[in-house]
Amino acid sequence: MPRRTMHRLALAAGLAWLVVAGYGVRETVVDDDTSWQVTYAVFSIALVVGAVLSVAAAALASAESGRPRLRIVGLVVSGLGCALAIVAWALPAWMTLLGLGFAIVALASGPGPRRALALLAAGQLIGVVVLIAAIEVGVGRRDEYGDYPAAGGIAVVVVAATAIVALVELARSTGREAVGQSDASVTLGVGRSG
Repeated sequence: MPRRTMHRLALAAGLAWLVVAGYGVRETVVDDDTSWQVTYAVFSIALVVGAVLSVAAAALASAESGRPRLRIVGLVVSGLGCALAIVAWALPAWMTLLGLGFAIVALASGPGPRRALALLAAGQLIGVVVLIAAIEVGVGRRDEYGDYPAAGGIAVVVVAATAIVALVELARSTGREAVGQSDASVTLGVGRSG
């Protein structure tokens, strides 16, 4: 697995998720509906970019899967989550699909990336639970549509923060595998000329 490519994907996805988290914080603490269109547009774009790049990182990390069919199913479900993320306000729908897809990819993956991919899945699914619980409790003010923006904001922060941590771990696990492989090749004398 190309280590540099994974690090770049993880960095770009992490930055996009950071923007998503910023929107979640804004929704939680700002009670002003002026200029919401611009912030929502930025959130929507960052969400799609973060989701797509996270799925690409998951695909790259699981490329050596011993269960290629299960991996493909997971990537397809994750891809549907990315497509649904275009409708950014449908939080439980895209969170659930991304979470299930990442969980399936984690099951199909080897031991190296499995933990990070499972964390990526867990963050999405925990976000759904947080969203539902925060709505049931009635966190924050109720808007003109009957929604609780703070509840969605908190859920988005949970999802984004967990995704960032998982992507860092995914990049680190990729680095450890690459270092471990090169150390083994030197120890075994693989790659020596002459």
